[in-house]
Amino acid sequence: MRRIAALLPALALTVSLVACGGNGGGAQGSGDGSAAANNLVALAKQVGDRTSESNSAHMVFTGGAGAMKVSGEGDLKVGGDSPAISMNMDTGQGSMAIILLDGVLYLKLPTGLSPGGGKPWIKIDSNDENNPLAQALGSMTDQLRSNADPREMLEQFKDAGKINSSEKQELNGEQTTHYKITVDVKKLAANQQDADMRKAMQEAVKSGLKEFPIDLWVNDDDLPVRMSVDMPTADPTSGKSVPVKVQVDYSKWGEPVDIAAPPADQVGEFPS
Repeated sequence: MRRIAALLPALALTVSLVACGGNGGGAQGSGDGSAAANNLVALAKQVGDRTSESNSAHMVFTGGAGAMKVSGEGDLKVGGDSPAISMNMDTGQGSMAIILLDGVLYLKLPTGLSPGGGKPWIKIDSNDENNPLAQALGSMTDQLRSNADPREMLEQFKDAGKINSSEKQELNGEQTTHYKITVDVKKLAANQQDADMRKAMQEAVKSGLKEFPIDLWVNDDDLPVRMSVDMPTADPTSGKSVPVKVQVDYSKWGEPVDIAAPPADQVGEFPS
């Protein structure tokens, strides 16, 4: 199970970042070349409002935690009480997939790692008090569910970060504003509601890390095109600080996406 747990830090941050970047190709906005935001509070509001309106997107991502590298693509729905995410990825140990739907996390692990009695999918139940690893993964599910809302995710950064510069750039065939942002790790730790994330941030501060960078490209409809982050996060099984790098590109904002749970006969039990 340690090999399974080793896959999760990069996935946790990847999903957390899903709603913070995007490509406006599928959504129609003002198209008037909105003025660049001059502070992170204003930027968080612009991005949060437009992504909530557009509601869905496609994403392509690369990332990693330590020696673990992850790449892949998927779809998301945000807004309302129950965001949904579906992703397929290459972990370096084989193909893996996750679905987050109605507050439930489903994992399809690489061949040979699935513990679900020969069934390809497993369902994570954080209420299983006799399974510490399932509870740890369930805690990650709660974090992913809350962070899938772009407004909520950017709200975490707005009081701890600042915009250092912004400039017009062409990216993925459209005009964007590229924001360079730095986040104060100590301030972010103080704002963290999740105990494991707060501990991981505090450990990073003790190790000498003062801030980390965020690069965000936003198009003229106030929809993000790309986000890249290099930040500490919590290993979901140990709570220890893990450095994670993620870049996410998005397309088709506002276009319909179909995210469904795996067939019941393909879902096995998570082992104790």
